[in-house]
Amino acid sequence: MKENKFSESKSKVINGLIEDIKKSKSVAVVGIDRVPAKQFQQIRKSLRGKASIKVVKKSLLMRAFDESGIANIRGLEEHTEGPVAAIFSNENSFKLFREIQNSRTKAPAKGGEIAQEDIVLEAKPTNLKPGPVVGDLQKAGIPASIDQGRVVIRKETVVVKKGEKISREKAVALSKLEILPLEIGLDFRASFEDGTVFHKDVLNVSAQDFINQMVVGHSNALALAMHISYMNGETVPLMLAEAYKKAKALSLSIAYPTKDTIGELLAKARAQAEALGSKLPEDVR
Repeated sequence: MKENKFSESKSKVINGLIEDIKKSKSVAVVGIDRVPAKQFQQIRKSLRGKASIKVVKKSLLMRAFDESGIANIRGLEEHTEGPVAAIFSNENSFKLFREIQNSRTKAPAKGGEIAQEDIVLEAKPTNLKPGPVVGDLQKAGIPASIDQGRVVIRKETVVVKKGEKISREKAVALSKLEILPLEIGLDFRASFEDGTVFHKDVLNVSAQDFINQMVVGHSNALALAMHISYMNGETVPLMLAEAYKKAKALSLSIAYPTKDTIGELLAKARAQAEALGSKLPEDVR
């Protein structure tokens, strides 16, 4: 009896996920590891009306992908390592990605975390007062000293490289320098929309970058079409203008009179006649 109830419960969850998938414009997978409960609830609240977040077992999510009958959505599976949640949204993938990225916040390190980027300190004075703090910074591998009554960092230093663990000593030193090296929040992995899985590297493009890429793509396509004389609504006017320019240049070079060249030919003839006349003796002019 309990087994039947458990099976019914799983079926209910799967059917609910399938319904969410089919009515959503985009479906995303996000990592939720080390996301504080308070921030998770704030994100959920901020997305209300735009998207819904569901934390479910990966096996049930994969079942829902399979049973939804939607081609290629199973491609999200390779982005489900570790604790994850699914986001079902009526926003497009790019806009949803930006919403999630904007919800991420800076946080201090406590020790034991993995550096998400190189943690670099510039050579400059700090707001710290002289004292034991100088020794704490030096223990963390930070070249600190006292100069004119202030603690200064003598040279630019990479405290922790990307992918390395932040030690307790370095976490304490960074905290005293008021440096927040971590970014916490949902880790947007990938999104599915219109039969395509978009990785976060693709989605992490600003609107202006996208417009710039479109402009460059259009320019390159137009140049190629002109080069191979491919006719379409954009190239035909340009081709006609180029053909007219070349035809006119040819007419002028062989002194062939047309309604477009006669004026220039007469002006050229007059200029040549005046130049020739200027070389004749005064009594002949």
